[in-house]
Amino acid sequence: MPQRTPGNVKKNRRRRPGARLSCFALACALALASVAPVAPAQMPDARRAAEAAAERAAAGRDIDELVRRAMGVACAERELDPQGSAPIDEMQARPSLPLRHAEVVAGTQRAERLLPVAKILAAESLRRLLREYRVKESSAVRAAFARLSQVRWIKPDMELRDNASVLYKEPRTIRFGTIFLAGLRSDEGMLGVLSHELTHVADGAGGSLRALFRGVAQRAGSAAGLRITARRGEELTCDLVGALAVRAYIARTPGVETLARRTARALAHNCVERDHTDRAHLSPRTTMRALLALDPALARELTGDPAEPGTSRDPSTPATRRTQRRAAHPIAPRTPRR
Repeated sequence: MPQRTPGNVKKNRRRRPGARLSCFALACALALASVAPVAPAQMPDARRAAEAAAERAAAGRDIDELVRRAMGVACAERELDPQGSAPIDEMQARPSLPLRHAEVVAGTQRAERLLPVAKILAAESLRRLLREYRVKESSAVRAAFARLSQVRWIKPDMELRDNASVLYKEPRTIRFGTIFLAGLRSDEGMLGVLSHELTHVADGAGGSLRALFRGVAQRAGSAAGLRITARRGEELTCDLVGALAVRAYIARTPGVETLARRTARALAHNCVERDHTDRAHLSPRTTMRALLALDPALARELTGDPAEPGTSRDPSTPATRRTQRRAAHPIAPRTPRR
């Protein structure tokens, strides 16, 4: 057995602390290795989720502010516009007008003149919404467009007062209360209501558009923070078709009036002071808020905010010379294939 020299002893003493230090470093490295992979994987995901939530919240606030400003513009324009529609609560306070009253006759003639254009634009707007809400084409949907194309008549009715309606037993006739005919003083306002009623005709007794109504109700509930029943979803969808039809009409019939004023006419009858509701309808102001939240492009046309990239003023097709001539000389709507 070799003898230990002082040099050997010193060397051995130097190695032992170094060995203990290496073991400690190795243990620390293993501990860090067991924790480190979790943090880089989890933190970016959490950060991205937080940023996405913040962006959604900011977008929601932006839309809410846009809708609030658009409602203010619509109602301010109504007060300044000689052709602005009377608000619904003002119509309700008026006595029924006789069938031969001058304002009723003028309103009836306006509705009859615009009915062919309304059928074209309401059908286009409906097709756009069916695509957007991914409602599949079916025999029931084709039948809906056939019913819409067959509407022919406008009938004044004193008893309807400030309303319009369709009866399933008279599917080719839209009935207007005499107060409503007198209160809708512009082509845009009348076109919106005609398109609303044409959507009811398209739905029919069998509920051909029920899936679309549900989709609009769900999206509007999310966009505007509302709880919307199926019946109210139907009425809101009819209003949305009316608003889209008016947007398309404005894009195809340029004039000297401002875009904000003409667009406001699609909503002006909802600028009420007494904001009442019923089981079938949202209140007028809530309806206006829901429509603007569903279609922010409509709101931007009121406020003058820049349109989103890639969008057109006309919600269905570009406003070309051809479509402008088509609006001036409407063609008969095509009957869908059966």
